[in-house]
Amino acid sequence: MPTTGSQNSFLKYLLQRKHPIATAVDRVVLLEQHLAFASHAATMAVVMLINSTATMILIERSVADTSMRYWLFLNWALAVVLVIDAFLKRGLSRPTAVSGRYLRRSEWLAYAFGGAWGSLPFFINGDEYMAVIYAALLILPMIAGMSALLPAVPRVVMRYSATAVFMLLLYAAISSAKSSLVISVMVLVFTFAVYFGMKRTYQTFVSNVESRIRATESHEILIGALNASGQAFAYLDAKGKVLVQNDLHKAFFSGTESDLTTGSRRLPRAGDRYWQKSVESVPNGGHVILHTDVTSLEQSKRDLEVAKEEAETADAAKTRFLNSMSRELKVPLDVIVGCSGLMGSDSNIPFDEREFRGYADQIRKHASYLSGIIDQIISFSKLNRETVTAEEEVVELAEIVNSAVSRVRLASPGYADVPLQISIEPGLPNVYYDRTALERIVQNLVTNAFEHGSASAITVKVSRIVGRGILLMVRDRGLGMTKSDVEQAFEPFFQSSRTNEMKDGRGVGLGLTVSRKLARQHDGDVLLDSQDGRGTSAFLVIPPSRCVSATERETSEPARENT
Repeated sequence: MPTTGSQNSFLKYLLQRKHPIATAVDRVVLLEQHLAFASHAATMAVVMLINSTATMILIERSVADTSMRYWLFLNWALAVVLVIDAFLKRGLSRPTAVSGRYLRRSEWLAYAFGGAWGSLPFFINGDEYMAVIYAALLILPMIAGMSALLPAVPRVVMRYSATAVFMLLLYAAISSAKSSLVISVMVLVFTFAVYFGMKRTYQTFVSNVESRIRATESHEILIGALNASGQAFAYLDAKGKVLVQNDLHKAFFSGTESDLTTGSRRLPRAGDRYWQKSVESVPNGGHVILHTDVTSLEQSKRDLEVAKEEAETADAAKTRFLNSMSRELKVPLDVIVGCSGLMGSDSNIPFDEREFRGYADQIRKHASYLSGIIDQIISFSKLNRETVTAEEEVVELAEIVNSAVSRVRLASPGYADVPLQISIEPGLPNVYYDRTALERIVQNLVTNAFEHGSASAITVKVSRIVGRGILLMVRDRGLGMTKSDVEQAFEPFFQSSRTNEMKDGRGVGLGLTVSRKLARQHDGDVLLDSQDGRGTSAFLVIPPSRCVSATERETSEPARENT
């Protein structure tokens, strides 16, 4: 749009054929002019109907010879056009952009309306002086009314005014009415006053549009910057109503704020986020609220806490390991050293062959025990490094259970007198498992039952559980475990503080840890259930995916190997 700061530019705007639409200001001005004219079309029609009717009545009562009925018909016809236009626009949604055709059509109608109203003196016959007087008195108020009704649409107002004044001046020029020159000058002065008033009003209107656009752009830039900052921002008035907020505040805080206490504080967790809320008051009584997303800080804090707990757990495991090793290694090593010293060539203590064999048996027993401890530590280390490769195959669970129990009894002759009952449900399917891993799990669970069972009866039961696969239970009726011991039972190198007469110092606290790791490698788990003073039950869960029926055995093995 041309600059509106000079008279020439405003005059150029009035005279050019099309409305300017080059800039955002031009398009908003055009839209608001469109809406202003459309909203006042019915009002202008009513004004024309009333004023034209009243004018005809007034003049016919004052002047004997007139043709005012024709003039009235002309104005009524144009008023009907405005009424139809207003009716057609009723109910339409507010447009967001317009082309300008509606306003150009309205400007042509302004020529017709101005010409019709300005033709008033041509329909007053006889007294030319009175015709000029009546025309001036009735045309000028209509121009003033139009400028007041459509201050933002100067092209329509000035076209109406120019046409009406032209018709009056034309009549004054061709008539011989006295004082027509004076009246013409007065009309022209009034018209120029309207022109300058419309110019000032229009410039103010355009300036307001420019200010609104700049404010909107600034608001969008501010909101965009706040959105990019990752912070939820809101500005509230003195009544607590949100006036400005960014998308993040609208999404996470529903556009409302209840706690307006100034200061900074950490909010409770909301969904998967943590927020730091800061509230500051402003001089007008309002508040500025800023929510900072501190989820990453909280996550880092939790990671540090987890790392600290892991370090403490590792340190506790190391302490337990050293304590266990100092006990579990020293005793058998002392026995081996002592027996071998008695049997050595530099020993002066006489003993017979039976005593010699007894010392040899003690050395073998404790060496075997040390070998078992080293095997457990090596297995645990491999499992932690995930370097164990499972060699899975279809195995018979009953065979594994019986073999594992026999191995435990042979390893410790002291367990031979402990009652042990094995109950295996008939028709159990075979399982797809690493044979060595399964034997190790069963041996560890049975060994724990022997060591902590206080020589009470031990039950080994294997059965199918609907929906859970196969459940292997090893139960003793010993001292049981405290709740604290159950929670720590699967930690490396943990040993219960309770002992009994069957506990001969065997084990380093890795049996349950290794068993659970092996079970989970095969999609299962090892669980514990213990009551203080009533014994302990250990469970090996073998999931349905590991169960192989007799009919599926031949097809399942190749399928698993291929996967």
